[in-house]
Amino acid sequence: MRKVVVTGIGIWSCIGRNCEEVSASLRSGRSGIGYDEARREYGFRSPLTGIVETPDLKSLLNRRLRTGLSQEAMYAFMASREAFEQAGIDEQYLLDNEVGVLFGNDSTALPTVEMHELMLQKHDTALLGSGLIFQSMNSTVNMNLSTIFHLRGINFSVSAACASGSHSIGLGAMFLRQGLQDMVLVGGAQEVNPYAMAAFDALGTFSARVDEPTKASRPFDTARDGLVPSGGAAALVLEDYDHAIARGATILAEVCGYGFSSNGGGISQPSSEGSFIAMQRALADANMTADDIDYVNAHATSTKQGDEEEAIALSQ
Repeated sequence: MRKVVVTGIGIWSCIGRNCEEVSASLRSGRSGIGYDEARREYGFRSPLTGIVETPDLKSLLNRRLRTGLSQEAMYAFMASREAFEQAGIDEQYLLDNEVGVLFGNDSTALPTVEMHELMLQKHDTALLGSGLIFQSMNSTVNMNLSTIFHLRGINFSVSAACASGSHSIGLGAMFLRQGLQDMVLVGGAQEVNPYAMAAFDALGTFSARVDEPTKASRPFDTARDGLVPSGGAAALVLEDYDHAIARGATILAEVCGYGFSSNGGGISQPSSEGSFIAMQRALADANMTADDIDYVNAHATSTKQGDEEEAIALSQ
């Protein structure tokens, strides 16, 4: 099995438009959560959300390329652009070499609603245009990234709710380990508009702590009352270790193990067993034990039952 390493990282989020800004926000404890009046007007129980800046792409992409970009694809482009830059990958490299792309994306609500509204007004599908069509497909992110960056390797979307981005990393590592690719762009993206979140609000899973928006998300806290939705994107450049060394890349990290499991129970019912199995498999794949782990990036939904089940799994 080949060793898989990370050579580039990129991010576009509510606490920063790049790795440097996000790092500064994390170190200073700055929250990206705010009150969105549009959600309250739309009928949300909770108007809280991550406030994500819309990137200005006019100086970066021509109009033809911008037309097919959904909200989440815009975020993914900015994150991927930064990841490739850090990895030392320019356009000529991408033209001369085969690079794959696996991206997590779990909703495309905004363009679907826009198409519906346009059809109600015009009653003519000819007026929809190709832009909305490509924006509305669940594969919108990887399709657009493939076109913009000339990515000609493995190319598909991973749709697995909150695990979509993590699965893209694990699957990318599997392709690299088996020698099927030398480099794969992986990551996750999520639209932030209200249309993508209304159904979740109906479940009562969102925090209603409107008097303290920046303190609303408090996972593993006894006073937690729900999660806060947001959007954005993050990207990693994964590649074979020998391939990275050969081209003189700076190695940032190694993907040591990947594990997965499904609870097999109710769709919205968390279970400690599934989380425990996934972590055990990841440890076994990496040939590690719990004692080797210094940091856990928890799912931490800030919901009553979700945090409880995850805490049980971590304790196990």
